[in-house]
Parts: sequence; C-alpha cells; structure tokens
Amino acid sequence: MIKECMNTEVYVVTPQETIARARNLMLKHGIGRLIVIEDDEPIGIVTKGDFAKRISQAEPIWRRRPIDDIPVEIVMTEKPLTILHEASAAQAAEMMLENSISGMPVVKKENGREKLVGIVTKQDLIRYYSDKTYDTKVGDIMETYIVTVNRHHTIDHVLYEMEENMVSTVVVIDEGDPIGLVSPDSIVFADFFHGDSPEKEVKMARKDTAGGVRKYRYVREVPLVAEDIMLPLERTITSDTLAVDAAKLMISTKTKSLLVFDDILIGIVESNNILNEIVKKDTMKV
Repeated sequence: MIKECMNTEVYVVTPQETIARARNLMLKHGIGRLIVIEDDEPIGIVTKGDFAKRISQAEPIWRRRPIDDIPVEIVMTEKPLTILHEASAAQAAEMMLENSISGMPVVKKENGREKLVGIVTKQDLIRYYSDKTYDTKVGDIMETYIVTVNRHHTIDHVLYEMEENMVSTVVVIDEGDPIGLVSPDSIVFADFFHGDSPEKEVKMARKDTAGGVRKYRYVREVPLVAEDIMLPLERTITSDTLAVDAAKLMISTKTKSLLVFDDILIGIVESNNILNEIVKKDTMKV
C-alpha cells in the first residue's frame, strides 16, 4: 500500500512564492519537488525537472528576470495527478510511468475534498523495491541506448540532447571514456546569474612584455559546461548485479542512474527501469 511507503513530511509553497525560495527549499531539505497549495488544497507541483525544462526554452520572457522575481506559478504543473493512500505501490509506479512524472501528492477523501496526507516519489518506490528478494538481474532491465556528450559541451547542448533523444540522463565522456552523468538535478542546482544560463569566470594568461612573467587576470564569464555540473562516476554495476542491489545502491548514493559495465560500458539503469519491474512483478501475482 502507498501509505506504507509514502513520505508524510511534505514541503509546500504557494503560487506567489518565488522559484528562488522553491529552489532553496529543495537544496535545504534534499528534495526534488514541492507541492503548491492554496486554501490547504494541492493545486500544483513544481520539480527540478520543471526548472530545467524552462531553462532550455528559447528566449522565454522570464529567463531575463532574476529568480527572486519569478513566481512559482509560472513554472509549476497545474492540477497535478494525485493518488489515494489506499492505492498500491504498483499503481503508483504505473501512473508515474504513463504520465512521465516523478512524484505525486497522496490524498485522502474527506467531506468531498482531497486532503493532502503525504507524497510518493520514485525514490520511495525504489526503496520499496530494494527490500524485496527478487532474483531479476540488471542485464534484464537495463537500457542499452546511451546518449553521450563531451565534457566541454555547454549546458544548452546537454539539454538539447536530452530533449532530442527523450532521455533524462546523459553520460559525459572524455576521449571516449565515461567520466560522469548529467541529469536535470545537476542543471537546476547549478548557480544562476540574473536568470540566465549558469556561467563561470575564467582566467587568461598574458605577458606584460615580451619574455615577461606570465600573469593572470579575470577576463570574462563563460557558460558552464558538462564537466562543471556532472556527477562523477563513483559506483558502477555489472549486468549480473541483482536489480534489488542496484536499487539499494541508488538509495544509498542518492542517484537515479547507474552505468552498467562488463569491461566496457554496455547500458544504464534508471529509476523507470525499477518502476517497470514493480509493475511487472505485481502483474505476475494476478
């Protein structure tokens, strides 16, 4: 049952609060979504992914505004899907997969109204799956289609590759070798300057005179690139790893994707692969 794996500690914002506050709440509490409420009822949801999608859009009006001035209602998803607390984990997983969402408010019907009682996320469902004793192996559920970017590619290019290939994670490579992962989490939590794409300062070398001592000075700000925001590869798995062990590793490392190596990179396991297994196992019970 959802009520056994949902999180009853729910963080909320109002439509008029700024995305700067929403982002700070996510950072402070290590969460990926906030419920937007009005008159104690859930009217929307805002996620890291919502921020990343807005960043990638061509010349949006608000992109030129400081994030302190942008209300949550501009980026939130209105009328979010909700799930009753009596529903099953498999039902929650199926709803998330079918609607391409990563979390839902959990509600209880009271006097004809939906009372917010919790939230269930992909992480909650992965934790639920990690406690099982299934013998499914990673090689049976992994994705073999992998999208890569060079470590010097800009964030705009990374976002383009994500959207063009309809993936939520890309692998960062350096001279053909995987060195990290980039997801919407990485992009959203990079520093923003005046509402534009994240940038960094670079130092350039110059000599005051011919043969003089090389000196450095700040010259300009340049866009952040993939290697600036990627999550370095610390843990990988093999195709023989049990899927439940992969789920445990996702929980312990707070990651949503794991690369699969059998000497060479052969695949990637993501949250959706685990959710598909939850649905599949539930179907097999019938």
